[in-house]
Amino acid sequence: MKAHVVFALTFLAVALPAPIAHAQLQAAQRAGFNLPAGQVPAPNTPGGGVVVGSHVYATDQVNGLRHYMPADPANPDPVNTGFLVFDSTNDGMSLGGGGLCFVLCKGGQAAYDGNQTVYIASYDQTKGQPGSLTFPGVNRITIDPVSGVLTWNYQLVPTAGLAGNLPTSIALGPDGNLYVGFLKNDSVVRIVNPQVNPSNDPNKTQVVQSVGKSPNGNHVLALTFVGGDLYVAHTQGLAVIKNAVSTSCQGGCNAAPISDGFSGTAHVGITSDGINRVYVGINGQGVWRYTISSGAMQAVSTGGPDPNTGAALTFAFVGGHSNLVQLDRLGNLWIGDDISDGNANFSGRIWYISAGALSTLP
Repeated sequence: MKAHVVFALTFLAVALPAPIAHAQLQAAQRAGFNLPAGQVPAPNTPGGGVVVGSHVYATDQVNGLRHYMPADPANPDPVNTGFLVFDSTNDGMSLGGGGLCFVLCKGGQAAYDGNQTVYIASYDQTKGQPGSLTFPGVNRITIDPVSGVLTWNYQLVPTAGLAGNLPTSIALGPDGNLYVGFLKNDSVVRIVNPQVNPSNDPNKTQVVQSVGKSPNGNHVLALTFVGGDLYVAHTQGLAVIKNAVSTSCQGGCNAAPISDGFSGTAHVGITSDGINRVYVGINGQGVWRYTISSGAMQAVSTGGPDPNTGAALTFAFVGGHSNLVQLDRLGNLWIGDDISDGNANFSGRIWYISAGALSTLP
């Protein structure tokens, strides 16, 4: 009898999933409506972001790529401290926005080479105003790390038909190629030689190749690399394409689901430390950390205090779009959401968790 009891207990210990850790960290809201008092042009569903030098940028699902400057011009460290406000000066620091859109209106994820080149996935045409000029698809932008001034370079593979599938997710692979996912289908594609200007490419070396698909026809909302493996956040969960950079991945390298405890829920943003940890924004659940080597999920944060009242606020991700979840070069985590679920202007927010705070997680 005792042997049977021991066997049963052992079976249960193996079969039952490990308990999921509870959230430990509080995020700091860095940008949003009425931060600071009287500031109105808040973000509109931040879909991606990048920190270049000491300059913070977020893609906007109404107004393109926006530069955020410190509310206090004397702030010596705007990346890590203080409120950030939309830089409304027309001095080459932002793209799109206002009454007209130039280059892009709706932006998704951004991919950064760590130097001065940023690639933006954008998925909208003009707002309907005469004079708007947009290039939905994937755009290459150069940002000066010192001045923060940006320059639009070109649209990648302009005749490949990417725009019609609404590209929203993008990641730069260790092979130097770009990997792109879409709001309209389950495909993941590779753009070869993204650094080549297609207008000056007589041999047509900048091409699009099929890599594979996300599981069960789910749309791809965000992408990130760890080594050669491509992690996919999609409308029903988390998945991975192992060795996605292999030249043999030409359409059949489909993503395998990862059992992270949140299957069936939109995973709306993703970033990684490039080594062993993936941070995922999960609709209605906050931000979680997936450790690849152990398969463990650790809650990171569900929100933070209202800067004006101190009341507890929770992340309000937009389930059908990419949402900003991005580690910067210093290891700080940036998060974007929208309390209107993407239905109203100026209802987005940008949050921040420092690298030091992240390091306290077990």
